[in-house]
Amino acid sequence: MDYKDTLNLPKTEFPMRGNLGVKEPEIQSQWEELNLYERVLKNRNEAISFVLHDGPPYANGDIHIGHALNKILKDFVLRYFGLFLLTLTMTK
Repeated sequence: MDYKDTLNLPKTEFPMRGNLGVKEPEIQSQWEELNLYERVLKNRNEAISFVLHDGPPYANGDIHIGHALNKILKDFVLRYFGLFLLTLTMTK
């Protein structure tokens, strides 16, 4: 089923210019060639460790919007502290 027909989205004649289906694999391969992830980890090897402990999901009943908010806020906190070159870990 194509869900775009069920959404009330504006129609436009502009073509997609990002061509992300082609660009994303190219960028990822460049990052792999440069060993970018390993280099970032190496630069952070002496960084302070920040651990965010995440409790069990749905421990207080059925899933509700508060659970989503909880995950979003934890993600926000990790990304915020990541800006300060901390080594981040989220445990479950």
